Amino acid sequence: MLGASLAVATIGQQATADDAYEWPRYFNVITPAVGTGNHSLAVAWTTELSSQKPTRVRVLPAPNGFSRASWLNTDEGRIVLMQASEYYDQMDAVDGFASRDGGPADTRAIALAMVTPWGYMVRGDSDIESIHDIGPGTRIAYAGSSAFLLVGIDALLAYLDLDHDEVELVEVGSFGANTAVVTEGRADVAITGPIAGPSYEAEASPQSIRWLELPEPSEDPEAYERYRSVNLGYVPMPVTSGASTAHGLNMDHAFQMYHVRGDDDPDFVYHLVKWMDEAYDSFKGDFTHAHMMSLDNLVLFLEHGAMQPLHEGAIRYLEEKGLWSEAFQERQDALVELAQSRVASYQEAMALAADQGINVSPGNERWVNFWQQYREENGIAQPYGELVRTLD
Repeated sequence: MLGASLAVATIGQQATADDAYEWPRYFNVITPAVGTGNHSLAVAWTTELSSQKPTRVRVLPAPNGFSRASWLNTDEGRIVLMQASEYYDQMDAVDGFASRDGGPADTRAIALAMVTPWGYMVRGDSDIESIHDIGPGTRIAYAGSSAFLLVGIDALLAYLDLDHDEVELVEVGSFGANTAVVTEGRADVAITGPIAGPSYEAEASPQSIRWLELPEPSEDPEAYERYRSVNLGYVPMPVTSGASTAHGLNMDHAFQMYHVRGDDDPDFVYHLVKWMDEAYDSFKGDFTHAHMMSLDNLVLFLEHGAMQPLHEGAIRYLEEKGLWSEAFQERQDALVELAQSRVASYQEAMALAADQGINVSPGNERWVNFWQQYREENGIAQPYGELVRTLD
C-alpha cells in the first residue's frame, strides 16, 4: 500500500513538474529545402507539438547545409537538421563551411529524425549494372550546393581510383535536379536517397530507375578503405524503406539528427525530447517516415557508435528512462573533447587571420589556404571524421 502511494505521489510530482515547465512562445526548426523528406517530417511533428503545447514552431527551409549551420550559429533557428557527414565537414570547415558563422561550432544532437539510405542511382534502361561499370567518360551528376552529395561522388571515384577529369561531371544546382538529370538522360549516375521525393518520382518515370549496391569490404578491401576514408559517418545496411527498387540492397545509411547549440537550455531540450517520446504515437503516422523518430532509433544511433555528442538535456531524459550507459558516457566525453578542441582551434585561426587582414570567407583563397596551413602546423590536419572513427 505504501509502495502504491509513493508511486502515485511520484507520478503526481512528475506531472506537476511537466505542467510547470514554461515552453518558449515560439522557435524555428531549420531543415533542407521544401520537397525533401526532412522538411515534410519537420512540418509533421512540429504541427503536432504546437497543437499539444503552448508553443508555436516555424519550419525554415534552407538552400543547403552551409546555410543550415550558419543559421543555427546566428540564432535564426533553434534546431537544425544535420547528418554526420555534414557535421564532419563543418568541423573541418571545408567548402562553404569555411565561414565565420558556418564553421566549427559546439552543437549537440538531441533526437533522431530519420535513418536514411544513400546510394548510386541509374536509369532503369542503363547499361551500368554495378559501380564497377563506371569508368572514364561516365556522366556523373555533381551537386555543388550539397557538401554530402559532393563527398558521396568523390568517395565513388576514390573506390574506382578515378580522378575528376577522367569522368564527365554534370553540374546541377539543386537536390531535385540531381535526380532529374539521370531520368532525363543527361547524366548516367547520381547519388541520392531512396526515401527522397524525387526518387519516388523517378521510379514512376517511363524508364524507372535502378540502384547500384555498395560492395562488401571483403570484395576489395583497399578500394573500400579508399571509399570509407572519404565517405565517413555512415553505416552500411540493407535498405528497408523508400523507393521499392532499392529494397534489400546494401547501401550506406545516415543517422540524421536534430542539433541545438551546446549552450542551449537543458530544460527545453529535456522537455522537447520527452514530448517527442511520449507523443510519438500521435505523429508517427503523419508522414511516411515519421515512425523513424523513435527513442529506440536514438538508442540504435548510440549503439552503433554516436558520431556527434548529445545535449545534456537529451542525456537527462535517457538517464531517466534507464537507457544511458557508462559506455555511452565514455564516448560522449571523447566526442565533446574533440568538438571543443576543434572549435577553439578555429576561433584562434580566425583571430590570427584577422590580424593579418585576411577575410574569413569560403570564397577567399587566402583564408582557405591559411586555415589549411594552420591545421598542418598545429597537428589537426587529419579529417575530423577520421578522428571520430578512431573512437570505434
